[in-house]
Amino acid sequence: MNNENPISDVTNPHDKLFRETWSNLENARSFLQHYLPGHVLRLIDLESLEISKDSFVEKDLSDYYSDMLYKVMLSGTPGFVYVLFEHKSYYDKYVHLQILEYMVKIWRLHIKQQKRKKKEALPIVIPLLICHGREPWPEDGVRLSSLLSGPVKELTGYIPDFGFDLYDLTRFADDDIDGKGDGAAIS
Repeated sequence: MNNENPISDVTNPHDKLFRETWSNLENARSFLQHYLPGHVLRLIDLESLEISKDSFVEKDLSDYYSDMLYKVMLSGTPGFVYVLFEHKSYYDKYVHLQILEYMVKIWRLHIKQQKRKKKEALPIVIPLLICHGREPWPEDGVRLSSLLSGPVKELTGYIPDFGFDLYDLTRFADDDIDGKGDGAAIS
């Protein structure tokens, strides 16, 4: 984990733009308000949104990913919204594994930071992926189980399956990305 200031250690322009945009709480609130599914948005207190200084992207992947972690109240309990920005020029079929690894790191950090001896339940982490590759993201590729072969349905209880909300910028012309929230989400 990189606990440095997320804005000061920027090496590429995509990362710098992402960090500057998403470090502004009003920008983050506006995006979440316009693009999160309604059933999720109803659970989040956007006024409680606060930036966490931790980054979970390894240095060797920082040319391809940027991330922001926000603490938020979810129906009165602490939780997180994790935004991963993929700025690869190609579709990464296995990004689910990266997201799962980052979610586990978020939970491990949460456990480490707990001051009480009695460990509390883990907070929910809502993962969001923003990508802008050359090809559109496959619409059926937002769940981890989409990577698995074999009797997935019959063995569901053994599979750590999760999905992420996907905001695929390749589906829009540059002029169509105006921040008014008219439908980049696929989930």
